[in-house]
Amino acid sequence: MKRLIGTLCALLLLTATAGAQTKVIQKSSKKMPSWVGTVADDHLVVSVVANTLAEAQDKAMTEVTERIIEGVASHVAVTQTNQMSEVNVNGNIDSRESYDRLSKIKSANLPFLKGISSSKIEAVYWEKVQDKSTKRESYNYSVLYPFSDAEHSKLLAEFEALDAEKVAEYKALEQKINEIEAVEEIKSCITQLTTLEEYFFDEVRLTQVTGLKTRYKQLYDALSVVGTFVEDGKYQCQVLLEGSPVRVSVIPKVTSNCAAQLSAVPTDGMFIVTYDAIDCLPEEENFLSIVFRIDGKKLEHKAYLADAQTVTGKGSFCVVPEGKLILTADSVDAASRKVFNLNIRLTLNNRGGTAFGLKSIELHVPDFSAPIVFDDIDGVYKTKGVLQIKALAEGEFTALQQKKSALSFVQGSITFVNPETGAVERTRLSLPYVTNFD
Repeated sequence: MKRLIGTLCALLLLTATAGAQTKVIQKSSKKMPSWVGTVADDHLVVSVVANTLAEAQDKAMTEVTERIIEGVASHVAVTQTNQMSEVNVNGNIDSRESYDRLSKIKSANLPFLKGISSSKIEAVYWEKVQDKSTKRESYNYSVLYPFSDAEHSKLLAEFEALDAEKVAEYKALEQKINEIEAVEEIKSCITQLTTLEEYFFDEVRLTQVTGLKTRYKQLYDALSVVGTFVEDGKYQCQVLLEGSPVRVSVIPKVTSNCAAQLSAVPTDGMFIVTYDAIDCLPEEENFLSIVFRIDGKKLEHKAYLADAQTVTGKGSFCVVPEGKLILTADSVDAASRKVFNLNIRLTLNNRGGTAFGLKSIELHVPDFSAPIVFDDIDGVYKTKGVLQIKALAEGEFTALQQKKSALSFVQGSITFVNPETGAVERTRLSLPYVTNFD
């Protein structure tokens, strides 16, 4: 309360100075109340100058509101501008000063301000005065508004709790931007940040919120679609956000320049697109167009049917990782989150039916911060169709307390030796997985 005295005294000083050049021509009561021009206990005493009584009443309540704001939210930003205007009235220049005060805190954003009301004013005193030299009339208007130390402490506690809640909400959104698991979360987070923009009234935090909101909007540009032909008439695709799988609730629209009987079905966070290419001519550039409409934005992916020739095994090398990756630890220490000796089982589909060499496997498992790498495998496989690859990663591994993504996809790559060319080829891997230590 004491820090408000300086503002009050300055205002009273200006009023007293102006009063020496004016005369009172009307007042609300014969005698000026004793509280005018003082600092009253458990009250705010506010004095303003205005051209009309209605304007004075509004300015007084604005002043009361801003004084309470300043007493509760100490870092409130209040913009004040003084404007001078001249109006030619019957050949005379009327110079006037209009005082505009704009508070960046709105009552809709701070619940405690809703309790401020003119009905609580305990007393009012006003004087209609006339400038002796210009004959211009105005009103000196004072109000006595109850605002005790106890109420100040109560409002301060409420404000600090609300402010801490808003800061925590911002921090959570700041962290979540790297942990998006579903595309729909982007829009939800942007909506939350818009609400926070309406709350934060200081430039520093407002700039941070606006910047984070921009980063969330840019995530839409980081979306992509990848896929592969899994068999004749079937294409598997999924949406990635900055290279990592994300869930999408919308079903993509699939069209083609030649294929018919098109459909898309969600499966394990992916989409299986089926089609009939019987009318597709091999000499033409045939494709599937897969389009996602996500929050008003178009995400398009084309799959060229010529690539399906390799996958269907028509005389070409084609080995595709599929199914679920299974991770089994020999033993687990739940308290320390340590696992010992990881047994890994990976399913490969040798669709081409030709012998191939397996050189290395690199797995990025969400449970672990470091990749699991198997080098110099030098295995040769001749089986056509589905086969199981088993590997043992010996040693001690520390599992994270929380997975980076609840989608539970292992990313990585497999290096093969192409028997047709002898060249070493690298194939991307993105598979759901299960463990015995979650």
